[in-house]
Amino acid sequence: MPGEPDIATVAQAIGEPARAAMLLQLMDGGEHTARALAAVAGIAPSTASSHLRRLGEADLIEVTDAGRQRLHRLAGPAVAQLVEALAALAPPRLPDRFQPDPPAGPLLRARVCYGHLAGQLGVDLAVVLREDGVVGDLAPGETSVVRTFDHPVLAALGIGELPGAGPAVRACLDWSHGTVHLAGALGTALLTALLGAGWLRRRPRGRALRITETGRRRLGELGVG
Repeated sequence: MPGEPDIATVAQAIGEPARAAMLLQLMDGGEHTARALAAVAGIAPSTASSHLRRLGEADLIEVTDAGRQRLHRLAGPAVAQLVEALAALAPPRLPDRFQPDPPAGPLLRARVCYGHLAGQLGVDLAVVLREDGVVGDLAPGETSVVRTFDHPVLAALGIGELPGAGPAVRACLDWSHGTVHLAGALGTALLTALLGAGWLRRRPRGRALRITETGRRRLGELGVG
């Protein structure tokens, strides 16, 4: 019969600054080479291999072959939720040599959280859509449906339906602001549409997003922020 889960194995895999930095980079929802993750963590590529192997053994990441490259990604949404929950409890910053570019300010304003939008902008959008009845009040981890697509923000971004797979809405705890932003299919659709409309831009490194001048103006007109 199974006993209590061995959370120490997962904790030990995460509990090293270089591996933590790699996991935070993988929270962008993308796939990265060992060399790219080594650069983020400030370590040599040869050293990165052993760290990535440890993360793989703990089932925190997955590896796929793409030609001559090996690409690494988070093992799934449950891992992303774990990393975000740990971030909510953690000290405010990794050691300086493991800090990704850009600095903390942009990261707190808008960032990618495993395929959806986080940071102040993600929280602001969640507040507007909740107050206007598009989604209900949700505690972290709870899921729901989209009550209506008849909303100026969704109309401006061309969001009128969502794919059927997975929850439509999931409340994700935002570590930087202590409240929830929107994950699930709606969260993914919002991030995709904001990037597609040019209201947000990805930065060269890290998860932080840049809000463009067009984005600031249009979001302001829609009462967001």
